[in-house]
Formats: sequence, structure tokens, C-alpha cells
Amino acid sequence: MSQLFIGAWNHADNYGNISDDGGVFFDINEDIMFNLQILNSLEKEYQNSQIHVYPNELKKLGFVDNFYDDKDTRRETLEEYLRNKLFIFKINSTDKKNLFAYDIKTHIKNSDFSVNDTFEEVPILSDEGNNSKKITDKLLAGETILSHTVSMISDKKDSISSFMISEDSDSSLMLYEDVTAVSTDGIESIQYQTPNKNNPITVRKINRNPKMDNYYYDNGDGDTRHNIMFIPTRYLREEENQLENFARLTTQLVGEESDATDTNKAQDTDLLFLDQFNSVIRSSKYHLLLDEDDIVNFHTSIKSNLLTILAGLSGTGKSRIIRAYAEALGIDEASDQFKFISVKTSWQDDADLLGFADTMNNNYRPSDSGLVDTLLKAEKDSNQIYLIVLDEMNLSRIEYYFSQFLSVLERDSNERYLTLYNKYLEARLYNSAIYPPKLLIPENVRFIGTMNIDESTFELSDKLLDRANVIQLKTLPFYKREDIKVENLKQKQEEKSWRKFPVKLLNYSAHGVSLNKEKLEFFWDLHKTINQVLPNVGISWRNIKSIENFLNKLPSNYYDKLDKAVDWQTSERILTKLRGTDTMLSPLMSLNEKDQKLKGKIIDVLDEYSDLSDFTTCRETLLVKVRELVANGYAR
Repeated sequence: MSQLFIGAWNHADNYGNISDDGGVFFDINEDIMFNLQILNSLEKEYQNSQIHVYPNELKKLGFVDNFYDDKDTRRETLEEYLRNKLFIFKINSTDKKNLFAYDIKTHIKNSDFSVNDTFEEVPILSDEGNNSKKITDKLLAGETILSHTVSMISDKKDSISSFMISEDSDSSLMLYEDVTAVSTDGIESIQYQTPNKNNPITVRKINRNPKMDNYYYDNGDGDTRHNIMFIPTRYLREEENQLENFARLTTQLVGEESDATDTNKAQDTDLLFLDQFNSVIRSSKYHLLLDEDDIVNFHTSIKSNLLTILAGLSGTGKSRIIRAYAEALGIDEASDQFKFISVKTSWQDDADLLGFADTMNNNYRPSDSGLVDTLLKAEKDSNQIYLIVLDEMNLSRIEYYFSQFLSVLERDSNERYLTLYNKYLEARLYNSAIYPPKLLIPENVRFIGTMNIDESTFELSDKLLDRANVIQLKTLPFYKREDIKVENLKQKQEEKSWRKFPVKLLNYSAHGVSLNKEKLEFFWDLHKTINQVLPNVGISWRNIKSIENFLNKLPSNYYDKLDKAVDWQTSERILTKLRGTDTMLSPLMSLNEKDQKLKGKIIDVLDEYSDLSDFTTCRETLLVKVRELVANGYAR
């Protein structure tokens, strides 16, 4: 773990009893050691843990333990050494029951130190590594800020400080107040919520006040730029005048309104891309007729989910839409960044998609799908987006050939490994240096599937539906195609304004959204309603997390249309699971014979939460299922 912590000598013994000499003890070799107590105010996981400092780390700090003294003398010597010091360190958490500190640096407690102090871990971000673009401009634009400093703070958004520091041109330290982290890869990039009139960012200049010197820098030395400042919580949060004494107010960042000015579009990555996507769609090359909501839904789904599926009737242009999306990203269809794979009816397991280890000839044989080579290239080219298309993916049972993927798609980005073959074969295979036993699905890869819904295809399992957004595009009246203003795509691509969008588009978020109490209550009531009728069907925590992530990645011009997004996600993530006979589903949904309107327990829930959304998409989805029940006695 590379996150930095600040702490002091922990006076609690192994039984939790506090005493003047508690927390100092001897190991089995009679070497002296001690425990640390974490003082990070926002830290939750390790806040009450005992963090060991082993004898070898004490030696690195320059502490000299005279082994020939008696134990009481040695203990008193260490206690005297610890009494006036704070420590900044990292934690080795390999064994959760035996946490220990390393890369430790000592700091003398400043004159303003209080025994009740806790500290906020505030990152110091600079303009370097951000194409010389100032931090203020990046905050206003809601853009990702690149810095290795991010590896030294928590990767959990609720544990990241709402303060941030940058160094001004005259070496002044500027404190940004009310910044909200909306995404971080925990390694080298962080993104904050774009400020607006309701959520401004206050900018302050840190005072060089000798009376308020109780802050500490990270583990850097004199030749290293500092990356973290640990600031007492009371300076920042307890009293407003304390904060003013520490950092004087200079200005507020408000940013632009999110409803469509040219200035805002110039700053908003999503809006720039959607403009470009619309140009491609309207061009003579594609001449597609798409609903605006479907365009936003599709784009947001790709950003927020590793697997997006376009479903519908054959011939509705699903594959063309994906090709248009790739072209809008600036991806050449013939490049390695775009892999189009046609699923075959004969596929039975993941060897058909990935390949197999040929032990007779001691070689790994990748599948002719080319997927393995694409994933290997994507891992090396981490700044570019890679799209992998599985065309007509339900011609064969997805759970057979895509089984490994379904298991790993929900894992953290650094744990999404596919197994190509058993590791013990690695030494035997001549090309194991090219094709290792495990293969990472990197964060810059997105899978897009197309599927037809007819008698020649297989249904989707709940396991797959839990991990994918299944979007059924609206069919617009054919005659409306004449209203499309056809654009010359080649001419657009030659203009200076034409862009190639790198992987940061996938991480871009113009706002931070979480499911509030009312939305959570709605999903809980919907879960109970479905689960009471279909005991093995409902809403999982995975669904809730995926829906929240989708809302976070919506474009800024849809921030005031969350009701639509909740409607889409309820239909795509939850109602797709409703399948079965008329007997099974009629309590949940049916048609009133008198007025031919929908009725049932699910409709009652939607009506109860009508102030949350009108649930137009959900009602359309349910109506289709009811018509299937009437016509076939079964809904897919």
C-alpha cells in the first residue's frame, strides 16, 4: 500500500489498556519495537488498528538500542525518543492481522501540537504533467488531473479530503476548499466535481503564520517536491475563523452553467464527444436515425460499464452504430483499437474465443478471433480506448464461451485476469513470453455486444444481465430520416476541431451523483415486490453500484434529467430479468381488460414513486412483455 499515513506512539498495550509505557514491547529475539496509532481523520479502515514498527525499521530511523542495558532502561530510552515525535509512513497490509509500518520518516511535534489532534491528508497537485494547463482551469473544466501524488492518498472517494493544494507561480501555496473527488484510479489521476453556483470551490492562500505551524509534509527530502500536507482537522473544520487564520480567502470558482453554452462545451469532454458523435451519425456514410436519449444512454453505458449490449430486431443498424461510435472516438476501423468478432453458433467454451495450450507441440494457440492479441496490445497502450465488438453474441450460449469474462468483469481493474492456461505449463511453451498464463483485461477496454431477439438465439442469464447494460434502441418513424441534415464526414475530419479521444473520456465525470434515500427506497420496494413473486429474482448490491456509477458518468447536460437515467437503468438492469410464463408473471404485470392499461404490483411501485420519474421506458418495456404473454404465453 503506497498511501501515506501520519501517526504517533500508541500507548495501548496488547490488551487495549492505556498507560505511560504501553505499546512498547520486545519481540521473540528480545529486540525492542513499538506500535503506532493512525491520526488520519478521514481514515476508516485502519483508524483503530495497532500498527507495528519492527526493530529493523527503528534502526533505519537512527534509533540506537543498547542491547546490553536492562529491559527497563531500554524501554525508557525508546519512550523518550518517541515522546516528541510524529511519524509519516506506509502500511504493509498483506496480513490484515499483522499490520506493520515501513518507509517511515520522523517529524518533531510542532509547538501548536495538541494530544487530541487528528490530521487531514491534503494532496499538493502541480501544473507539471498536465500539459502546462493550470490546476484552476482543470477544476473548472472537470478534467482529470495527472499526478503521482494520487498514489499517496486513499483510493476510496469518501476518504479523500475535500481540500486540495496547488503551488502558485510565486511559490505560494493555494488551498482549494469544497473539492469533491468523483473518480480516481488510485495511481496517478484524480478528477473533481465541476464547480457551479450551487457548489462553488473556494480558493485560499495559505498564510505563513508561525502560530499555526502544526502541519507536516510527506516523506520527501530536501531534493524532492512535497506531495502531501497533513493539516490539523481543527485548522480546517472546527471554527471558520481558524480556517481563515490558516488560509486567507482569495476567490471562488463557480464555472459555467451546464446547459449548453459554447464556452462550456469547449471545456466539457463529454459534450465535445457527443457533438462529434452526432456529426458522424448524420453523415452520408452512416445516415443513422437515432433518438437523442439513446445516444446519451449508449455513450454513458460504455463509460460506466465494461460490457454494453445493443439488442433488437435484425437489420436495425446495431453494428453500424458501434462503427460510428468508434469513428467518433477517432478510432480507425482497421486499427488494433477496434476488434470486430462475429460469434459462431459452434462456440462451446472460452477456448473458441481465447485459444488453448497445445501441449503436443508446446505452443499456445490463440483463437483466430484475435481477442488475445488485442488485449495484450491494449495493456501496453493504456492511454487509448480499445473497443471489442461481439456481433450477434447470443447465437451461441454466452455463458459457455464468455464464462471467464463474466467472472472477472466485476473485479477491480488490477484484478481482472483471464486464465489462458495453467501456470505449470509456462516453462514448456515456446511462446509463453508472448502469451503469459494470465491475461489482464485493462481499464481502457470496453466490450460491446449486439444481439437479435428471435427464435434462433439464446436467452441471457441473470448472471450476464447483472454485469451488462442491455439497451434496446427506440425505432423512430422512417420518414423522419428526411429531416436529417447530412454532413460531409471527410470534410469534418479534416477540420482543426476534429478530435481523437483518449482513455480519459471513459473516466470523465462532470458531477458527483449518489443514490439518495428516496431512490434507494424505490429500488428496495421494487426488489421486495419482484422477489415475493419470483423468489430467485431481484435487485443485488451489484445492480445498485452499477446504477450509481452510470449516474456519475452522465454528461453534464443530463444532470437535471436524472429521472430519465433512473428510468433507463431500472428497465435495462432490472426489468430485463423478468421472464417466464403468464402464471408466473401476471401478479407483477398484466393488462386491464376494460381500458387495456397496465396493472400489477410493479406498476403500483412505479406509480408510488412517480415524483422520482415517470418511468416511461419501464412502462414500455413492461407493455412489450405483457403483449408477449398474451400472444405466446411466455415472455423472454
